[in-house]
Amino acid sequence: MLKQCFRSSLLVAAAMMLMAAAPDEAHKTELKREPIVVTSARMKADKLGERVTFSGEVTLKKEAMTLNSDSVTVFYDAGTRAIREIEALGNVIVRKEGRTAFANRALYYSKEEKIVLTGDARIIEKDNQLGGERITLFIRDDRSIVEGGNVLFYQDKQTEKKRGR
Repeated sequence: MLKQCFRSSLLVAAAMMLMAAAPDEAHKTELKREPIVVTSARMKADKLGERVTFSGEVTLKKEAMTLNSDSVTVFYDAGTRAIREIEALGNVIVRKEGRTAFANRALYYSKEEKIVLTGDARIIEKDNQLGGERITLFIRDDRSIVEGGNVLFYQDKQTEKKRGR
């Protein structure tokens, strides 16, 4: 009887450890994400793997987003070795789902999944344009914030005629 109770306790303890180790719903979606793929002419690693710099026709692909620039530096968290930030410098172009963003500098924050564009930053979608000193793109939420800028929207001429203009 004592042996049977001990075995049952072990099974319950093992089941609890497996449930605790299993990823929750937030982590399941995180695990399904595609990796970040970077191609470039050159790569240089610094500080024992805490920073990797790519230069020369850099292309970075993350899920449905593509980033092109002259150079990209990937900063890793020293403890977890996970990507902390990605900095793109020079002729930055970000493409995602019919939108194209341009800037001189882009900084991607991994935890927040946001990109901050500075230096002649602008977004073009069809004929419409947004421009500003600083544009923040929230990748998860599919929204953006433009600071210190202007907006140029084009309205279809057919729509204007229907309204009697």
